[in-house]
Amino acid sequence: MNEDLVCMGIITSPHGIKGAVKVKTFTEKPENISLYGKLIIGGENYDMDSVSVIGNNLVIATISGVNSRNKAELLRNKKLYVERNKLPKLSDENEFYQSDLVNMEVRLRNDELYGYIKSVYNFGSGDILEILVINTKENVMLSFTEEIFPYVNIKERYIMLNMPEFID
Repeated sequence: MNEDLVCMGIITSPHGIKGAVKVKTFTEKPENISLYGKLIIGGENYDMDSVSVIGNNLVIATISGVNSRNKAELLRNKKLYVERNKLPKLSDENEFYQSDLVNMEVRLRNDELYGYIKSVYNFGSGDILEILVINTKENVMLSFTEEIFPYVNIKERYIMLNMPEFID
């Protein structure tokens, strides 16, 4: 993925017959998805014309040029990106965008390399990190909580893992 792009949400389905779409947002406030100008969907630039919040991190949106259910259906499961330079500057060294975590090292408390973050997910009950474990070449998914991941170092690109007891 292009490091100059940040994923702001994903189109989950069409909504109605006039081309509106349902979007799961990854913004702090769902309505903020339209604040940063053109969105990049499948390599194309789109304007988001209107946004209505329908739930926690869910909006119904109309997108320029998408005026039928058939066109909206073509956007199903497409991610919405914005150029990083359009986003607010982070004011604190402890702040980061989720996309900053991807490819970061995951280290154990003894500083041993455990793996690398492959992806960040949110299925509705909190953020989950998918980690490629270097010893087994398998993936594990862990809740992204302060208890499990007590320290994130964005500058040096690693995150500390406090291994939960249920993982070997």
